[in-house]
Amino acid sequence: MERIRSSFRNVINVIKKSGRASTRYIEGLVYSLLSTLRANDQERFLTYLLTFLNTFEEKAVGDFIKELYEVFPLSEEKFQQLGYLIIMGLMSAKGGE
Repeated sequence: MERIRSSFRNVINVIKKSGRASTRYIEGLVYSLLSTLRANDQERFLTYLLTFLNTFEEKAVGDFIKELYEVFPLSEEKFQQLGYLIIMGLMSAKGGE
């Protein structure tokens, strides 16, 4: 999990630097991710997340996606941990507004 956390920090930096993800879009994405997290719907969580991440062509994003595929599917507890880590990271990418 630590490797994914480190890799995701790099992804957040890419998102922040790009300036392509509006606050409104990230808020909608976070809402959708929270909904799937509560339902323990790992497949839909990945679909939403990967749809967003595939708009970035940076190596850091590709590396993170590969790491996600290596660990999924997860136990419900691990999924909750990773899901909230990703959601908090995305919220920080929008400036925590």
